[in-house]
Amino acid sequence: MSSRTPPEPLSVPVIVIGNITVGGAGKTPLVAELARWLKERGRNPGIISRGYGGRAEKYPYQVTAQSHPLESGDEPLMLHLITGVPVMVSPNRTEAAQALIDYHQCDVILSDDGLQHYSLWRSYEICVVDGHRGLGNGHMLPRGPLREPVTRLQSVDMLVSNGEPEAKVRDQCGGLLEFEMTLEPSCWHQFNLDQTSTLRLPSGPEVGPCHGVAAIGNPKRFFRSLQALGFEVTEQPFDDHHQFSPQELHFDGETPVIMTMKDAVKCRDFWESHWWALEVRAKLPDLFYQKVHKHLQQFSENEK
Repeated sequence: MSSRTPPEPLSVPVIVIGNITVGGAGKTPLVAELARWLKERGRNPGIISRGYGGRAEKYPYQVTAQSHPLESGDEPLMLHLITGVPVMVSPNRTEAAQALIDYHQCDVILSDDGLQHYSLWRSYEICVVDGHRGLGNGHMLPRGPLREPVTRLQSVDMLVSNGEPEAKVRDQCGGLLEFEMTLEPSCWHQFNLDQTSTLRLPSGPEVGPCHGVAAIGNPKRFFRSLQALGFEVTEQPFDDHHQFSPQELHFDGETPVIMTMKDAVKCRDFWESHWWALEVRAKLPDLFYQKVHKHLQQFSENEK
């Protein structure tokens, strides 16, 4: 942790879900799953985000179904659409968290990313590591992918591997990996004609050839998910947070175009009938949730 003066605690628990590497490790699906789990148990969670890729006129910015990703950022908009919980965006995460507490009476704050945002007080830290890519060459930026030294892993409350960790990744993490998360296809979406709400569908396009579109930190992971469902995927990777134009997604007639939910929210203004978005959900062992529940209990007891 930083040696600077610690920030003032907030009145509710703040759970930061992040990583120490650049690129996608799978933290956002974990944020969504935690939000759902908390809602199902009668809590009132809210999500805060930096809103990368968006620029609002004023902060903190509350994400709504009508928000444009150029204002909110793609991940905050996706999180709001698939979870229904309040999402607040600001470069100042503390300001965003306080707005959720003040205006929505949120009793748990989930921070999508932000392990390195030390001006944000946090009561619990969850770090996600890609089970295949791990910590790369183990070097800090710019020589490697690390935002912080490997020793940072010793101070987080929980270390989660996205996918079964390879032996080299276990070694890099020094035996600290505690839980394994898998990302599993959940349901299909297409946008309604009003372009702000999605049709949640139990089945998607007919299995066969498709164009897989992904502008995420690790596109290969999404393409593998489509292949596991039986699709013959023509891979169309883009840079993370890429802003699409319609022309970029016109490939060859009516062959299905399948994209991530994060990318779909950026394409809803020009959505076409043969485009599909696949929502994935994080699956975690019961013990993971038991640990989170224990933290929330302890926080409540300490507040009495």
